[in-house]
Amino acid sequence: MAILHASPTTTSATDDHGVGNIFDSPDGKKYKWVKVVDVDLAVGYVVTPASVDGTEVTADRDGSQLALRGVGVALGTVDISETPYCFVQIAGVVDVFSDGSVAAGEAVVADSATDGLADTMADGEEEQVFGFALEADSGSPVTCAVYLVGCY
Repeated sequence: MAILHASPTTTSATDDHGVGNIFDSPDGKKYKWVKVVDVDLAVGYVVTPASVDGTEVTADRDGSQLALRGVGVALGTVDISETPYCFVQIAGVVDVFSDGSVAAGEAVVADSATDGLADTMADGEEEQVFGFALEADSGSPVTCAVYLVGCY
């Protein structure tokens, strides 16, 4: 793994950092350079795998994702028609969009129905956990701080 020297909010029209590469930051967070497919991203969207090699991700919940497990959180706004490459955070604390039902301390998974949201883990979803809520979700839009467990 390399040290991150670019802003983690960077987006690009080209593969500037080697798609699939993982970068460390001095604050203990980890980032992965990926290509986004299917839908645009907002900062805080939860993404799931869209390729078997882990280089493409999606926030789309129409069934195009390969697995429902969250593998990162968007840090930049991505317009896939213009700048489909970006960093997603894969470890450390980050704010995520959520569905309004997350309480502090709960395990979170990618929402199965709504693009980009996190939801509370239900029975049988243990393998989909990508983090733990550090606070109850609130606000408009609804968000909460989540500790990502290392989604790589």
